[in-house]
Amino acid sequence: MVYLLYFIYFIYYMSKNTTIKVTRKTLESLHRVVGDLAKKQGKRVTLDDAIVHLLKKDKSLDEKSSPFLSEIEKDRKNFLMILEQKFSGGQPEDFNEYDYNDIGD
Repeated sequence: MVYLLYFIYFIYYMSKNTTIKVTRKTLESLHRVVGDLAKKQGKRVTLDDAIVHLLKKDKSLDEKSSPFLSEIEKDRKNFLMILEQKFSGGQPEDFNEYDYNDIGD
């Protein structure tokens, strides 16, 4: 019975964690980040903590550049809305190209 519980716990634990392959250079860089974080936080830091920190740092950089991009996107949507706007009184035949060949005859 104990082995069954251990096996269930092992499956649960393994489903939460995974293994990733990284180069030695990347691993050394991650260990440097772990060291920096441990020095700042004053506690033990794991590689997972370092990866999460780097992902949050990247996300915050995206959010800092985001206001400019969101303004452009807002302007783009407004422009497209103006283009799709229908005007009263205009019918499809009013939008036909004018035949300039009948001028001066």
